[in-house]
Amino acid sequence: MDLDVLLHAKFKKLGEAVTDWRQMRDKLKTLADDAKTQLTDRAARADWSGENSKVTRPFIDKTAGEIADMRWQAETIYNILKDTCAELTGYRDQLQFTIAEADWQHLRVRDTGHGSFRVEPKDGADVSQPTIDGFAEDIRQLLSDATESDHSAKETLVALADLSKYGFTDARYKDRDEAAEALKAGEKAARYAEDPEKAGALDSVLKKYRGDALFAERFATRLGPDGTLEFWVAANDPEHGAGADKSLQKHLSETLALASHSDSPAMNRWENSLVKAGTRTVGDEPGGPTGFQVMSNLMRHGDYDDRFLTTYGTALVAEDKRRSGNGERTAWDDAARFPGLNPGGPDSGADPMTGYMKALANNPAAATDFLNGDDRHPAAPGTKGTQDSNFNYLFNDRTWPHEPGPSGELHTGKNYLAQAIAAGATGVPAGEPAPKDLPPHNEGQAHLFENVVETIGKDNTKLTDNGYMSDSFGKMTGHYLPDAYQVISHDKYGDTWKLYPVSGAQAAPDHLDLKRYLVALGQNPEGYAAVELGQKQYATNLMEYHLDPDLARSDRLSQTDDSPREALHRIATQSGEISGMLAQGRQEAVLGEAGEKDDSFTHALAQSKNLVSGAVGTGIGVGASLITSPAGGAAASGAATTASSMVLEEIFQANEDANKEKAGYISGGKWTDSLDDHAGILQKAAILASERHGGRYRDDVADWVADGVSDGYGRAGNDFDKPED
Repeated sequence: MDLDVLLHAKFKKLGEAVTDWRQMRDKLKTLADDAKTQLTDRAARADWSGENSKVTRPFIDKTAGEIADMRWQAETIYNILKDTCAELTGYRDQLQFTIAEADWQHLRVRDTGHGSFRVEPKDGADVSQPTIDGFAEDIRQLLSDATESDHSAKETLVALADLSKYGFTDARYKDRDEAAEALKAGEKAARYAEDPEKAGALDSVLKKYRGDALFAERFATRLGPDGTLEFWVAANDPEHGAGADKSLQKHLSETLALASHSDSPAMNRWENSLVKAGTRTVGDEPGGPTGFQVMSNLMRHGDYDDRFLTTYGTALVAEDKRRSGNGERTAWDDAARFPGLNPGGPDSGADPMTGYMKALANNPAAATDFLNGDDRHPAAPGTKGTQDSNFNYLFNDRTWPHEPGPSGELHTGKNYLAQAIAAGATGVPAGEPAPKDLPPHNEGQAHLFENVVETIGKDNTKLTDNGYMSDSFGKMTGHYLPDAYQVISHDKYGDTWKLYPVSGAQAAPDHLDLKRYLVALGQNPEGYAAVELGQKQYATNLMEYHLDPDLARSDRLSQTDDSPREALHRIATQSGEISGMLAQGRQEAVLGEAGEKDDSFTHALAQSKNLVSGAVGTGIGVGASLITSPAGGAAASGAATTASSMVLEEIFQANEDANKEKAGYISGGKWTDSLDDHAGILQKAAILASERHGGRYRDDVADWVADGVSDGYGRAGNDFDKPED
């Protein structure tokens, strides 16, 4: 910075910018608060249907999110400008004071252009050289500090703007120095990554700046795509590396995932180059791992950008098909050749599809679009995509490699595939509880669920031979209980939507495929538990809702006094039919060649308490908390909490009581036991629901429900051979 520029700087416009951004920050804060209370919260309570549920609700949620990001970006920009203005004003004042002091010492300070200046005695004054040098050094330092302040402000503002090309970023920094330090730390971390022996130091820096968007972008772009791949190979080389561990793998994955959300030109180049490097061998040594094999092991943690994930996955599937002959053989080298690519385990990491499936399981939107797409392009966001989909290739056609583990064959890849499918069908990342106000399903999600049901319905070995996928599919099915109830009811009454309304796109698989799918799912303890407990609570909530005397006449099945009886009977029938399908599967597992022990189902039901209990307070629970149903609206205001909470607690308490010969409602070891237990729990739920609303129909609801459950189990037994007790 030239001396005269700083000396005569007015900073009026910069000060006005600070004022403008402070006002903008305050206005956006108010707007963000209003967006939450007036848009998001109201939208969550609204009764959405038709196109509104598909278009308006998602638009409201996205808009509210963008406003929140605008607020935080304005806050950060204001902080940077405020600090910079204060610093530059301070440097100018110090410069003016220093020059005035030099003048008092009979010294003249002259700007000689291009950032240089001279300090010299005035009119032959006798001033010692150390005094001249001291003033020159002070001025030089002031100019250097001012230049650094100005440059740092520009760099951080540009970097912040580059994080999001079209929208806004939620990156937040309390001042300019914090943002600038993040950029410097990113460059430092990239230098660490150039030396595999500094893996420990790199891990510490990555952990410290976890979640910092500017740091992540600067680190990734300075290291570069080739440097990223080469570092991970070298860090895991047992002969030369320092021995990367699961901690470094996790923090490096999360950092690169965060960086992928940046829209900076450098990061866009990084992503494009990395995808192109996927088919090439990493490093100079022939026979080494490919870019896909290396990078997929750095995708197991964090939430990668949707666009990058789908682009990467599309290229990966194309290469996988080329190597495998469209899935007829395994596509990648065996695990023994690359033992260290995945220190976090459990698999070796030689199959790049495994790590990529885990990345999709962490990013539901990308999972939906990729699985509905094909090896040429992903599906358009939220749509059904193509017939010859990536789901079909991965679930039906691909030959997944065999890899032995300490206690038998590992199934990590297909297990992660199930997690990715569940995430793509529900919109909830694997391992995360469903949010209270889950948006309605879009067409792509519903289509993916239909594909799963129809594929397994036509060939149940797709699931029964891969039982480890059932826990993911069981949780996924809980999201689609209203859809399942509608399909199983055959919609013969024409007003089924009043009992089980579906907000958003409806999944409508074939009726018989759905029943076969439920039987297959019921053969696994975790799959059985997820759906059986979820649908018990869903049915309970629905009964409580339809017994409410204040229920609007337009929402009742009929305008007669028979409306509650008809509603409870039909709900119990559908619930009984689903429970019967699951019981059929449970019996087949217990009596089949595999000889699954019945107490493993009881144990799975007991273990599911941790999954359900967190939602008991809302009265929604597993599955139903994921549903936009009449009970959902009632539960939001606390109207449908009591019966379902007490019912579930009674189920779990019965299971925990070791003194009972039989754990009521939860044993289900035989067909008749299952029927009796299910009828008993729904009868208790109906009585509790009736008492919740003043006891009306209390003496009748148990009979209504018992008849319905019996009818439902009868239907289940008629569709398939009823198991022998």
